[in-house]
Amino acid sequence: MRTLTKDEFVANLQRDRLLFTPGTGALYSNFAFDLLATALSSAAKRPYEDLLRERVLRPAGLTASSFSPTEAQRSNLMQGHDFDGSPMPVVPTSPMAGGSGGLYSSTNDILRWLIWHLDRTDATSAEVRLLDHTAYVARDGLHPVSGLDESGHMDAVGLGWIIMQPEGSRPLILQKAGGLQGVFTYTAFSPTRDIGVFVAINRFNLPAAMTMAKEVNDLISELTPR
Repeated sequence: MRTLTKDEFVANLQRDRLLFTPGTGALYSNFAFDLLATALSSAAKRPYEDLLRERVLRPAGLTASSFSPTEAQRSNLMQGHDFDGSPMPVVPTSPMAGGSGGLYSSTNDILRWLIWHLDRTDATSAEVRLLDHTAYVARDGLHPVSGLDESGHMDAVGLGWIIMQPEGSRPLILQKAGGLQGVFTYTAFSPTRDIGVFVAINRFNLPAAMTMAKEVNDLISELTPR
């Protein structure tokens, strides 16, 4: 991530061919998130990190969330481990990869962020929350669909969220998995049931990550009022 440059980013766009006609399929892509961040930065004529801090983090009170943790925060970071169990170094995030990952946060900020998503009585942020939780692309009719079902069957896609429609005792769930520098994370919440869960494990272990997501989804179903 540290060595990714703008020239390499542009070169990838120029040489890579479309895998399917836009709008006909869905493929998870970190590169697409980075492209969106680059477009936002270009439109605002400001670095994406500054834009994110000004428009999202600061208004939400997420004061401990940043791409560039302080020395005090670095000493308290969760140590990530590779697939073989060896510790992985903390590598600074390239400005060209900020859209897909590399944002550090604290437990308190993550809890504050989840509470914001579940606070349906907060009229001041109601419109933003509605836009954030809306399903924009339904799975029905898309082909192919790839890389979107690892943490639960994707029924629709929101603004970065994988949306799972209610099924049986399971309520509506918005979820997103992530992984970087030896850490796997999973966030899932049910905005209509006031239930949110965040879990992180500090080793690249794919079976553990899949189990983590299933257990969280099952927990939300169990906690849902009948």
